Amino acid sequence: MTDIRGIAAFLEKSGKYRGVFFDMDGVVIDSGRLWGHIIGGIESKFALDLSVIGDSGKNSLSSEDAVRLVLERTGRFSPALYAEILKEIEAVYSESFSSLAAMKDGIRELLSALKERKVTMALVSNSSARQVRTVLGHFALGDFFSATVSSDDVSEGKPSPEPYLKALELTGLDAGEVLALEDSDEGERSAASAAVDCMRIN
Repeated sequence: MTDIRGIAAFLEKSGKYRGVFFDMDGVVIDSGRLWGHIIGGIESKFALDLSVIGDSGKNSLSSEDAVRLVLERTGRFSPALYAEILKEIEAVYSESFSSLAAMKDGIRELLSALKERKVTMALVSNSSARQVRTVLGHFALGDFFSATVSSDDVSEGKPSPEPYLKALELTGLDAGEVLALEDSDEGERSAASAAVDCMRIN
């Protein structure tokens, strides 16, 4: 794993990359407390047993995929219940974001340094489009990213390569020109499957 503060120096030294694609949760923002609050709330309110997807799935799947999987595996899926839970997640996310989420240390400095060097940046996330907009708006990060990819923009999220392939399409960059910054196995697999170099950060 690499500390975020060492990435700008690495990129300058390598001279290889014209673009950097950022994961959102765990890379751009620290949202662990926020998602802990959301997960605890929906488990209680809707009597969900998230243990059926395991800790890895709980932490890496998009909220849409995680909820659908839980409902399907427990024999409770219906379009109405699925939609109600997703609506609750979005509501709690918006209500609690400002008090429970924070930007990762060093991220704004890195984004500013890359923008100054005219490096193309994209945000590639398993979060919903509404959640991505919340993050970009709250922290005033919209001007840094020339493209964003959310779970609403693809048919399959990470670890599928589709999110990274979509980001390449939107930015017009080739896979070999891009470095992905990820903090999860699923994110690394997504980037690798799209032939994008990936750096795991802490």
